[in-house]
Amino acid sequence: MISSLSACSFFRSKLFLLLAVCFVASPFLAADASAAEQPPRFGGPNAVPNQLESDVFNALKGWGTSTGERWDGWKKELQQQHGFGFGMDYTGVYFQADDAKGLGLPAGTQSDKAAAGNLRLFGNWDLLGRDSGNTGSLVWKVESRHNYSSSPTPARTWAALDLGYVGLVGPPFNDDGFRIQNLYWKQRFGDGRYSLVAGTIDVTDFLDVYGMISPWLHFSNFAFSTGSAAIDLPNDGGFGAGIGAMLTDNIYFIGSIQDANGDPEEPWESVGNFFSDNEYFTSAEIGWSSGQGYIYLDNYHVTLWHKDKREEAGKPSGWGANFSFARFVDETWMPFLRGGWSDGGDSLLQKSLSAGVGYRLRNKRDLLGFGLNWGEPNENQGAGTDSQYAGELFYRLQVGKRVQLTADLQYVKDPAASTRSSIWVAGARARLAF
Repeated sequence: MISSLSACSFFRSKLFLLLAVCFVASPFLAADASAAEQPPRFGGPNAVPNQLESDVFNALKGWGTSTGERWDGWKKELQQQHGFGFGMDYTGVYFQADDAKGLGLPAGTQSDKAAAGNLRLFGNWDLLGRDSGNTGSLVWKVESRHNYSSSPTPARTWAALDLGYVGLVGPPFNDDGFRIQNLYWKQRFGDGRYSLVAGTIDVTDFLDVYGMISPWLHFSNFAFSTGSAAIDLPNDGGFGAGIGAMLTDNIYFIGSIQDANGDPEEPWESVGNFFSDNEYFTSAEIGWSSGQGYIYLDNYHVTLWHKDKREEAGKPSGWGANFSFARFVDETWMPFLRGGWSDGGDSLLQKSLSAGVGYRLRNKRDLLGFGLNWGEPNENQGAGTDSQYAGELFYRLQVGKRVQLTADLQYVKDPAASTRSSIWVAGARARLAF
């Protein structure tokens, strides 16, 4: 029987071997890319370059004041002339459960409401090779997370094991304060077909992504957003590296290694931990996409991951596998089927299966989304392993250039850590991008 340490070393050695094969073999596998084909956009909607592009798209097809138009024009000129692109947004959320009684909240915190806000500043500065296609860029993202009140039920309890539900209602909305999510160098090679990132990274930007994964833009429930609840994700702000490679015009590979003990409030400590503690989160993903510009919108992929035992944190090692099938039909419909399985670790779920669909309407400005999830909790969460079910329905309305308003309704059936048979949660989200 292979020990946990041996299994970890085996997994990592195979990952690095696969990375090497990707770089050596891909020039021979790849067909000539069409001149009209976009460079591959490794990463999901949350990745800084993709978020910037999405916000610019909405601004161009919207309407606004002359002041706003001058602001957009100045930003566009800054990016064209100096390669410096940046964006800011503010998002506020409000959640309310159907009844405070028996929700499973800590003693003295019986409230059925929670509200929080998140201010983000993010950017991408192309410093090398802007005219070559093989750009070298500095990428950053900082956040300020805060509650709207000092009530006994802060939003943090809603972003953790709340309501007796082994899951997350609104993961990025809590009272964590200032955080450095991204601060890394991104280097492209081979006319953009390969990308390497190194520094303070957030693996949820590119790990097991699909078109509706963003909790700022799409689903709020963690079962559908920010990666699978069956992955024992590392904390944000960890030092690490990731690589993306187009093996052919349609087949891609993404791999990563990151310090498993990252802290976005003190990311500099993770640099030392990476080289001294040797406790890592590693992942490897191979997938198919209909085109380089549609990697996260229209793809099928399989993801393998491993997380080392963390001695100081007292967390066990774990590993698992995920799959995702997501299509982008007529640039309107977005059906998806996603699942995951984990062995050990500290993931919320050890088995998960999600299915749903998104639909763009009102001249593709708005988005309607619906998803269903079946999950079996990880026994390490201490809530048993009885199956629980979750559903979510949301409608995101684009108001002018900069405002997105989302109405959200979630339903939990048989929450694993509660005696209640079901819980309803209504939510509202407002995002201002500028």
